Amino acid sequence: MRLIFFASSDPGSEPKPIWSAYHFAEVAARSGLDAEVRLAGDAVRVAQEGAVADTELGLEVRAKVIHGADAPYLVSL
Repeated sequence: MRLIFFASSDPGSEPKPIWSAYHFAEVAARSGLDAEVRLAGDAVRVAQEGAVADTELGLEVRAKVIHGADAPYLVSL
């Protein structure tokens, strides 16, 4: 069984749901569970340069996206 954490919000105006999806996938994977971050709609823009505001939360989202490339959970679009 895989836990899927889904986000579809615009990363420029509402990054919190994307942050939450990555955060919960990290926690699940560290606990030994099979996890996935699934991005849809506007959320797929999170990987584009300049899509996330330069706020504290925005910087955290960017760090999670970068870490997600090598994380022990799947990221799908």
